[in-house]
Amino acid sequence: MTAFKDADEVYEYIGGMFETATATPSFVDATKGGNLVVLVRQTNPDAAILVDFPGQSVVTGDEAIAGEHTVQLRMSSDNANRFWQGKLNFTLAMAQRKVKLDGRRSVALKLLPLTEELFETYRSRLREAGREDLLVA
Repeated sequence: MTAFKDADEVYEYIGGMFETATATPSFVDATKGGNLVVLVRQTNPDAAILVDFPGQSVVTGDEAIAGEHTVQLRMSSDNANRFWQGKLNFTLAMAQRKVKLDGRRSVALKLLPLTEELFETYRSRLREAGREDLLVA
């Protein structure tokens, strides 16, 4: 059984966190003047999220797939849920091929430490939405 019932839930929760990230000052400062645009392809359920960090925008679905990107990140939706809770060791997941990152990897990997400040925000959103079932112990 997967964490999310459909792509709309992925867009609401995972897409919502990318929207938060693109508006968070530390991410804005770290990506200012760059061209980091990440296409996040998720499975189970299938979903696509295009995150334009310098443009501070997030699009989903077919529009995301059609967009230009500099990095592509592929993982299951369950792993994305674990990641935003701080429960996925990203480097280990890449080594185990649970997460695949193509393109300008070094630029994207520099943002990893910044995500830690958003983990509690994600967990709080899940609790507020009554989605304790998505919380990972």
